[in-house]
Amino acid sequence: EYDYPVDTEFTINLSESGEYSIDLLQCRPLQVQKGTQGKVQIPDIPEERILLESRGASMGLCKATQLDLIVYVDPVKYYNMLYRDKNLVAELIGKINRHYRNMHKHMMLIVPGRVGTSSPELGVPTTFADISAYEIICETEESRAGYNPELSYGSHIFQDLVEAEILYTAVFHNSKTVHYAPEKLERCRDLISEFEENEMLTDIVHIYDVSKRECRVYNDVAGEHLVITC
Repeated sequence: EYDYPVDTEFTINLSESGEYSIDLLQCRPLQVQKGTQGKVQIPDIPEERILLESRGASMGLCKATQLDLIVYVDPVKYYNMLYRDKNLVAELIGKINRHYRNMHKHMMLIVPGRVGTSSPELGVPTTFADISAYEIICETEESRAGYNPELSYGSHIFQDLVEAEILYTAVFHNSKTVHYAPEKLERCRDLISEFEENEMLTDIVHIYDVSKRECRVYNDVAGEHLVITC
């Protein structure tokens, strides 16, 4: 009807007899970035070099072909934090974002659950201003935490991500995620002590310097295939 993508939100009210009514809550146009990235030839990469490989779990473009920094939030340790302290992680992510914003660093952010949520029990409660300098945002599902959040899959901040040319991706416990090995990052230098002295936070948030590890991004938009090496 509109000739362009539309984001809708609605509720379904079910009766005991199985009848239902649908109420439309929101209907807004989605800006779609028409970039030059299309079919990208992804080379044959040994599994031991793959940090993340996914199919059909990404949206948007990525300006970076090689990453300098990966900010990683440990999912289990984050979920085990006291509820009142979870905002400290969001504030630290924002601090890192502001520090590198004008330094032309190519950065990726990996967080458990939802990024940008207002509910810390669902993920990391950042604002878009806290994540605007990251070129890749990755939300992860984590069963080891004993809690499986419903991943947002980007829709809640899709407009901002598209306009900023930030690639959104997610890690699921299903066939969409072919490989995911965050433990590979532990081989890299961690810069978190340069930003935070609180041991509680430095044990949860890590800033891995991957600039010397050929951490490359292959994003085949047309084929919905993403590979990040490390």
